[in-house]
Amino acid sequence: MQNAHHRRVIDLGGEWEFQTAQPHDDPLELSGPWGKMPVPSNWHLTGLANYTGVVVFRHAFSAPPPEGDQVVYLVFHGVDYYADVWLNGSYLGHHEGYFQPFHFRLGEELGQSNVLIVRVDCPKEEPGKEWPNRKQLIKGVFSHHDCRPGGWNLEHGQEGPTGGIWNRVELMYVPQAHVLWLRLHPASVSERESLVVAQASVHSPKRQYAEVDLTIWPLSDRQQVLSQGQKLFLQPGENRLHLLLPVSSPRLWWTWDHGLSELYVARLVLRTEDGSYDHLEERFGIRELRITEDGEWRLNGRPIFVRGTNIIPTQWLGHYRPEDIVRDVQLLREANVNAVRVHAHVNRPELYDALDGAGILVWQDFAMIWGYEDSPDVARRATAQIKDMVHLLYNHPSVVVWCCLNEPFPQNRRVLGPILADAVSREDPSRHVEEVSDFNSHPYPGWYYGSYREFSGLPGAPMPTEFGAQALPCLETMTEMMPREDLWPPNWERWAYHNFQYLETFHIAHLPMPHSLDEFIAESQDYQAQLLKFAIQHYRLNKGKIKGLFQFMFMDPWPAITWSVVDYRRKPKKGYHVLAQCYQPVLPIIALEREIASPGRLLIFRVAVVNDLPQEFPDAQVKVWVTDPKGQETVLDTFRLTLPADSVVAAHRPPFPKGTCMWRIPWEAEPGSYSIHVEVSDSQGRGLGRNWQELKVVALPLPRSWHPIF
Repeated sequence: MQNAHHRRVIDLGGEWEFQTAQPHDDPLELSGPWGKMPVPSNWHLTGLANYTGVVVFRHAFSAPPPEGDQVVYLVFHGVDYYADVWLNGSYLGHHEGYFQPFHFRLGEELGQSNVLIVRVDCPKEEPGKEWPNRKQLIKGVFSHHDCRPGGWNLEHGQEGPTGGIWNRVELMYVPQAHVLWLRLHPASVSERESLVVAQASVHSPKRQYAEVDLTIWPLSDRQQVLSQGQKLFLQPGENRLHLLLPVSSPRLWWTWDHGLSELYVARLVLRTEDGSYDHLEERFGIRELRITEDGEWRLNGRPIFVRGTNIIPTQWLGHYRPEDIVRDVQLLREANVNAVRVHAHVNRPELYDALDGAGILVWQDFAMIWGYEDSPDVARRATAQIKDMVHLLYNHPSVVVWCCLNEPFPQNRRVLGPILADAVSREDPSRHVEEVSDFNSHPYPGWYYGSYREFSGLPGAPMPTEFGAQALPCLETMTEMMPREDLWPPNWERWAYHNFQYLETFHIAHLPMPHSLDEFIAESQDYQAQLLKFAIQHYRLNKGKIKGLFQFMFMDPWPAITWSVVDYRRKPKKGYHVLAQCYQPVLPIIALEREIASPGRLLIFRVAVVNDLPQEFPDAQVKVWVTDPKGQETVLDTFRLTLPADSVVAAHRPPFPKGTCMWRIPWEAEPGSYSIHVEVSDSQGRGLGRNWQELKVVALPLPRSWHPIF
């Protein structure tokens, strides 16, 4: 429920009293001392570090009496995990789950002076018996992940808990007859006309006649108003409504690289025969995303190549501030990302608002990852919560895919996956549903096995939804992360607590054992950057076979050493700049046959340009040049080509095979690091994309006659 005319909202946030309790303690009869804690917050960060179990909160507040026929709701926007609520000694009810808003209708319990008691239980699951493979709590990455405090460790893997009243608590005053919720989705979307389908729930205290008016308008233009009215006869309790509103020449919602991310406002007004009035507003977008049988994404009928990343912005949602969200979305945009996978959790609604406005698609995972107890009870609770997720995020145009399970264990894949997918499809037939995101689309060559050069075989096709490698954050962030005595020489156990993977780093990626922390940071960031550049360029060169990709992952949710390209302090690693470069909508690519060569050798390489944009660039200009170790540039080639929309075009210079360029390294070339650059511009010389590839030239201890020249 949201604010509306004649509604009133009182924020109950602030400093609340709290004390820890045992499971059997009566929350109304606690005799211990009370501490102070801000609400909203996660208690791990506000005085109860690493505490799991029961915390009882107490808050005294004054409340004005309802005006006229108003009713009052007590609304919680997020409590992790179990909540039991009392007001002035009267028990209101119970709730399970960390991300869903929930509310209680108040009656005589509410007075002028009030005492609210909230018992919050964020339990630790029994290591070995429940955690990590037979979990009961539905919290996704917030209870089990290799990017959270302690990782998989049985003793430490549930530290840094997320318990608390982490989102707003409010009193909401509304008329007796009022709108509970409003959901909107577009149908039959085209640039000529679309249909807006509205579903609403209206509460009425009695049988009565009423009128509803649905009005929509573009957020950017209040003058273009469309409306439709309907008369109805309300029954006591909840009434479901369905309305259809045709929209001519709609302003479609696009990703930022395909157009404007237009949003609409919808207002549903309720008037009853006794003069009661209420209204509710929601934002939505007119767009349609379909995924074809071969995996191609089509947004509003147009093919779109997904340049995505996985995000877990924070471990503690109560401390993810609006300015943090703005900063994170800006970093995503500057990295040329047009889609995110919200990885195995549900985040704050404000994040989805920002992604709507930024024109970034969302693949939304449910909060289940790896192993859960295979029982009817878990299935029942998971089904209820996944439907809550759909309801919470329904109106966000950025959300285009629901995914039920991440890398599930066999018993969960077999039983739970189909149950959840069916529930989501029934709740929201308008969106694509993935039953699982599984290992076959999560290739990790160069990190968990093999060499990163295996990405040339396009593992995970047609849509890899995870791939990457770990890299250390910068020195400043590393120094903040752990005590100096654990930092260097490394206390490997402490590093593992912060998610560092020793085996993969030294025995699969084959990084050399470092001599200093600075050296280690540089080498690990170089390796991550090399892997990402190699993988992404091969995936994008094979546009068509590959429909898109989601790198793992974008940012750290806590001070950690992970696969992220932006650390916890939001300082970019080298991999961030590679991601931004390789995710340019128009990307020229140099594909070298070798990365090390000697003077006099003929270097043969391919040049191609990938165009993800929906527009053609006729007579585009391509320039290729080399920069030597002293910074001197030598132009190798220039040519023109036509870049069709949504295409990959190879440079063609007859008589050479299509896409082939050649450069003989001068005999007098000094050993060192060279870079081959390529730039593509439109017919007017405006830059579209740039790229480069490093080449190492080495001297041979041989006469020139023994040097290889091909």
